[in-house]
Amino acid sequence: MSRALGWALGINLAFVAAELVGGYLGRSLALISDGVHNLSDVPSMSLSLVALIAQRRPADPQRTYGYQRSGVLAAFVNALLLVGVAGYILYAAYGRLRAPVEIDTGVMLWVAAAGVAVNAAIAALMWRGRRDLNLRSVLLHNAGDAASSAAILLGALLIARTGWVIVDALLSAAIGLAVLWSSRGILRETTHILLEGTPRSLKVEEVARAMLQVPGVAEVHDVHIWSLAAGLHALSCHVRINEMSTRESEKILEQLNALLGREFHISHTTIQFEPRAAAEPAHFLPAGGNPKTS
Repeated sequence: MSRALGWALGINLAFVAAELVGGYLGRSLALISDGVHNLSDVPSMSLSLVALIAQRRPADPQRTYGYQRSGVLAAFVNALLLVGVAGYILYAAYGRLRAPVEIDTGVMLWVAAAGVAVNAAIAALMWRGRRDLNLRSVLLHNAGDAASSAAILLGALLIARTGWVIVDALLSAAIGLAVLWSSRGILRETTHILLEGTPRSLKVEEVARAMLQVPGVAEVHDVHIWSLAAGLHALSCHVRINEMSTRESEKILEQLNALLGREFHISHTTIQFEPRAAAEPAHFLPAGGNPKTS
C-alpha cells in the first residue's frame, strides 16, 4: 500500500497545481477552495506514508508495543488539518457572498471534470487499504474531493445557464461543511484510541463473562481493554482460578487466549492468575466497580 499511497501523493500534487491555477484564471472561489482542500491532502498523505513505513518497524526497549500508534496519530493530525482548511474555506465563501465576481465557467467546468476523474482514481488506489484507520482517512479525503469536484462541475453548468455567480460561493461553503463533517468521525475515533478507551465494538462485561465460561475460571476482575491501533486490541486482567497444577493453569491460559482471539479479536493479553478462596462464588468484578455475580 505504500507504493499506491506514493502514486496517490504525486497525482494529488499535480492536480492541486492545476486546480489553483484554474481557479485563479477562472476567478472561481469554489475551485480555489477545492484546490486548498486537496492541498491539505498533501501533508496528510505524507504523514500517512511515513506512518505506514513506521508501523513496520519492530518493537524496541523504548517502544515496547512497536510503532502501531503512528498510524492513529497521523490520522488524528490529518483530521485537525481538515478542520483548519474548512475554517478558511467558510471564511472565504462568506467574503465572496458579500462581493460576488464574474466566473469563467469554461475553466471551472473542465478543471472540475478533471477533479472527478483524478480523485476517483486516487480513491480507487486507496480502496484496498480501507480497513486501516490511517489509510481510511486518506480514502475519505479523496472520496470527499471527488464529490466536491462533481458538485463544482454541476455548479459550473448552472452558472453558465443562469448567470448566478453566487452559486460558486455557496458551493465553497458546502465544501467547507463537508470537510468538517468528514473530519468529525476520524477525530472521534482517533481520540478514543489515543485515550486508550475500550474499543467501541467491545463491552468489558461481555468479554469477562465469556472468560468465566472457561472451566477453572472462578473470577475475572481489574479488566482493561484498549486498542494499540485500529483493529488491534489488547487486554489485561486478573483471573482467580481453583487450586491446580502449573500444567493445568497453562491449559486455562491457552483456552482464554484462544477465546479472546476467536470471539473478540484481542491479540495481545496480559492475564495474571490468583488463587481462589474455597467458598467464594464466581463473579466478575470490573475495574473500579462493584462485583457482579455470574
